[in-house]
Amino acid sequence: MTDEKQIYNFWENTGLFKANIKSSKKTFSLLIPPPNLTGELHIGHAMQHSVLDAIARFRRLQGFDVLLLPGVDHAGIAFENTFDKELKKQNLSKEKLGREKWLEAAWQFKENIYNSVSQSWRFMGLSADWSQEVFSLDEKRKTAVFHQFKKYYDDGLIYKGPYIVQWCPKCNTAIEDLEMEYEEKKEKLYYVRYQVKGQGSKVKGQNFIEIATTRPETIFADTAVAFYRNHPKFKKFVGQKVINPLTKNAIPVIEDKRVEKDFGTGALKITPAHDILDYQIGKDHKLEILHAVNKEGRLTDITGEFCGQKIDEAKEKVVEKLRTLGALSKEEDYIHSVAVCERCKTTIEPLISEEWFVRVEKLAKGAIDVIKKDKIKFLPSNYAKILTDWLNNIHDWCISRSLWWGHRIPVWYPSTREVHPERGRRARSGSSDMKVSLDPPGPDWKQDEQVLDTWFSSGLWPLSTLGWPDKTKEFDRYFPWDFEISAPEIKYLWIARMVMISNYFTGKKPFKTMFFHGTLRDLEGRKFSKSLGNGIEPQYLIDKWGTDATRMALYTYSIPGRDGRVSKETLDERGKNFRNFATKLRNIARFVLELKPPGASHSRPDRESDSHFRGNDKEAVEKVIMPKDDQWIMGKLAKTTKTVTKHLENLELHLASEEIYEFIWHKFADDYIEASKSRRPEAQSTLENILKQTLILLHPFMPFLTEELYQKFEDKQKSILLEKWPSATNA
Repeated sequence: MTDEKQIYNFWENTGLFKANIKSSKKTFSLLIPPPNLTGELHIGHAMQHSVLDAIARFRRLQGFDVLLLPGVDHAGIAFENTFDKELKKQNLSKEKLGREKWLEAAWQFKENIYNSVSQSWRFMGLSADWSQEVFSLDEKRKTAVFHQFKKYYDDGLIYKGPYIVQWCPKCNTAIEDLEMEYEEKKEKLYYVRYQVKGQGSKVKGQNFIEIATTRPETIFADTAVAFYRNHPKFKKFVGQKVINPLTKNAIPVIEDKRVEKDFGTGALKITPAHDILDYQIGKDHKLEILHAVNKEGRLTDITGEFCGQKIDEAKEKVVEKLRTLGALSKEEDYIHSVAVCERCKTTIEPLISEEWFVRVEKLAKGAIDVIKKDKIKFLPSNYAKILTDWLNNIHDWCISRSLWWGHRIPVWYPSTREVHPERGRRARSGSSDMKVSLDPPGPDWKQDEQVLDTWFSSGLWPLSTLGWPDKTKEFDRYFPWDFEISAPEIKYLWIARMVMISNYFTGKKPFKTMFFHGTLRDLEGRKFSKSLGNGIEPQYLIDKWGTDATRMALYTYSIPGRDGRVSKETLDERGKNFRNFATKLRNIARFVLELKPPGASHSRPDRESDSHFRGNDKEAVEKVIMPKDDQWIMGKLAKTTKTVTKHLENLELHLASEEIYEFIWHKFADDYIEASKSRRPEAQSTLENILKQTLILLHPFMPFLTEELYQKFEDKQKSILLEKWPSATNA
């Protein structure tokens, strides 16, 4: 078996992964998507790393100065969740420690995590320049993030104010729409009667408006009842008022085209503080905003006897009260999609919160222009339209998070300023008496309590990793990045924002090629998750089949944008196949290099045939009279080289790896080697040349085995990474 650790240490200690800022070579730069600090590397990371590394090794062999830059993201919400669980084991909490002591402990926890998992980030043989590794909370990135915030603020793009946001009661912070998942849930749909003011309950005809809701506990915060325009039953009540069945307040009856005709009765309770659509309707109709649920997921004081109760606990009691009041018409089972936090799976609560926002219209227009002018090559190409459509409908970006782990918002207030918590019925806007500064503007200033959204710093990643905003040599040399890769699910959270931010600050695209790899799913089409217990650990595959075989198995699923369905059994089957392939290649090398006939020499023919492979002297090749078998195999190799090179340049790794596999197993081993046995001494030089060039072609895909076998040659470089990619001029 190949000693992968020894070979990797040899590569790293020899400095073969390092980019050279002083090199005269052409550059090729690849930016590794930063794994979360707390995240265990999963099958998706294994796919990404395999693709990135194959391209990086291919470009090095082609003679490029390659920068494959690694980095780690602080992962605000995910880190806090993990760390707070750790503190709970020690009977500690944020409240007990306070911010400063909590942060001190958090940084130590960060170091412990990093030290335990940093070596695993080298898995899959990732040939990254570890001397340039960055962390999203280090000082240079902190400077870059402040520069970004200050520029937006000075340009009038940043503001603070109350707005409806998606709030996670467990993470206790606002999150993005894109950070939510949707779960199918079976709940009850309650039909509630709102009596028309001035009409008694015994009056015949339409004396009430019936609405359907899954959230009776928020009726306390209803400030209107609305229905679609020209509703056949309710339109005569427009301009009148109905009585809120729980508060007895009189609230207006309105009509609005945004009300769904096919939901319930076609009428809605309007609760502006607890629903995005209701908020928009309420804003346009100038409705009052009341809060029935707070940020902890408990009912507020306007709910009277239910104050302080959790939502699920209060719901049944509120329903019982509606029954008692005679306001509940009926109940129905109802299956619908409910938004949950993608990290903790808690049901999301839309509510009003005073947050920081970025006006993104200007940024989005610039990004759309970049995409429409085909400045970025998207794989698959339809992602250009997908991103453009989203950018055309983008809303302002909520960038504040009620966390402690992250880049703290660089805004300062006089310490004498009275802070008003958001406990009242209306959210208060921020004071204009403030300063934007990285450091305290003086001794009597207090910094904003919130931190910036993790994606605020991640969106800056293509710039900040190269030293921006400073004008560094690295930035001038390697930006824009030649290649970026991502899973499709963060195309809006990360990719679209990188395009917006890069164009806004530099007038350039962040990367030349954007590769969206497919998602590996189980055989039922579900994403892998711990809760489902359907995950496949990459380490399991590596331990069983080796890194090279695991990489080869993953390349078969590396078609841009195409998801793959796998199981342990299917991956084991492919892993076993490619392990057998490795064994086959090892046996070929043993036959060619260790079992060559006594006295066989490769010196003269090697130089002549080598020119055939590299295309340096075609005329000299034509003068050499070669046996037909030699001519045939060299022609096949030239054709294979041409095809593999084309596939790699087109980022069709699944086709490139398949091509070289077929050549080695069938054309070289089954056909040529078998035919050469009858004239072994004469064929030795061709055998060695074919093997060496084959190892170079295979190296991007199976780096460990190819390095091991390459070292068995007498005539060789220090590493196979220092070889030159074969030319197919004569194909």
